[in-house]
Amino acid sequence: MRRIFERLTAVAALCLATIANAQRPALGPERDDLRHFGGDVWGVWTAPAHITSRDALDAAGAMGVVGLLAIKDSAVWVWMNTHPNTLVMRAIRPIREEWRYPLYELGSGQYILPLSAVLYTSGRLANNASLRDAGLGCATGHLTSAGLRDVIYALISRARPRITPEPYHFGFPGTKNWDWHSFLSGHIANSMSCASFISHRYSLGPLEALPYMYSGAIGLGRMADGRHWFSDTMAGALMGFAIGRTVANRQLGRVARQSALAGNREEFPAPLIRWSFSF
Repeated sequence: MRRIFERLTAVAALCLATIANAQRPALGPERDDLRHFGGDVWGVWTAPAHITSRDALDAAGAMGVVGLLAIKDSAVWVWMNTHPNTLVMRAIRPIREEWRYPLYELGSGQYILPLSAVLYTSGRLANNASLRDAGLGCATGHLTSAGLRDVIYALISRARPRITPEPYHFGFPGTKNWDWHSFLSGHIANSMSCASFISHRYSLGPLEALPYMYSGAIGLGRMADGRHWFSDTMAGALMGFAIGRTVANRQLGRVARQSALAGNREEFPAPLIRWSFSF
């Protein structure tokens, strides 16, 4: 049901963007938000068509790191299972599946999309562009990640650690069997795309590491629960980081162009802290 919900949400968002362009007088400023939202999703999906030599080197380096880490997949899984009382394993217990609250689900669309909608609605009601963009950015990151994962799952399958102690059970092409969707980790890809977006989009000062720490904890929790191997988690984290940075850069480009015309300051409010950004 989760996968169905995510795909329906993505389709609905793109349909709304189309309707917005067809009914310009009715939606007002929301029309531009929907247009930018759809454009950002499409921009990330089509980014490989505009890859530069520097991008190619970065991608090759990332794939090399994932390949090297794959050598330690089995060792990391065994260590997590045989050292449950270490500091690291105790620290991530609240992010694991057996915890009383599903905190790990902040890496799924069931939580990210509603929270993004709350941020966007709050920004609209408060007439705050940064709060509005925060909701759009995290939603864009999740839907972009979900679309890319569907392509990966259709091309390649990998058995989860819970299914087999052998980390190199791959299948070509992919399968719809959820137990063979170990590569790559969706929870950390989703949460990391949001964390990377927030970090690149806003200057959070000493709090900048918090989104990354929470996303990393989600990834470790999924590894400990036998949902993904170490290399799957790192691949998801790298993909999410790249997606979030791309979405943030696209938004910042629009903000810079608007600020150059209007000379406005942009603010991102929080309950106890207020950040200001000048462009």
